[in-house]
Amino acid sequence: MGAFSSKAAKTAAGAAQRQFPKTASPPNPASTSMVPPPPGPTVYPKQPHANSVRDDTINRDAADPDFARSLRSLGPVTPSPTFSNSSVFNSAQQNTPGHPQPQMFPSASTNPALQILDARNRLTDAAEAEFSEMGRRGFQGKEFLDVVLIRQALMMRDEKGMADTEIEKTLGLKNGVVARLGRKGTVGDVSIEGAFGG
Repeated sequence: MGAFSSKAAKTAAGAAQRQFPKTASPPNPASTSMVPPPPGPTVYPKQPHANSVRDDTINRDAADPDFARSLRSLGPVTPSPTFSNSSVFNSAQQNTPGHPQPQMFPSASTNPALQILDARNRLTDAAEAEFSEMGRRGFQGKEFLDVVLIRQALMMRDEKGMADTEIEKTLGLKNGVVARLGRKGTVGDVSIEGAFGG
């Protein structure tokens, strides 16, 4: 069975041989009548060395008709405002009466990112002030709680049934802090087993 090659293999081997044309193909009439390319920019011969005096060659180079045509088609250009301190456009714009300077950034009172940072700074300052007052006479109690204190307060309220004022007195919390946690069922203590259904 392996001694004879298959009919498909013979056909594939014959088709794999490359066959070249016997004669040259006739020239294509479209390729013989080529359109000359459009004229490019005018190029003048270069001088062998640089010259500090303006001569005819420099004037011809500056008067390139294609370049001048493209500049005329652009017309006068109005510069876009830049926010650089060294920008001449900004200083000219500020001195012009009747042209109010556009604001680069929104005001701090309407920028949400700045409002968040401001609130964060206020809370940080209040927490540091509370921490520095802790243990001193006249200290009204903690208002900023960590996870352990929140868990203890919830267990006392939900499992032991203690009153809010009693929890605040026991844990050294400021009046009204436990009430801000919400009523029973709003915030609660969840064990890890209960969280994963096990």
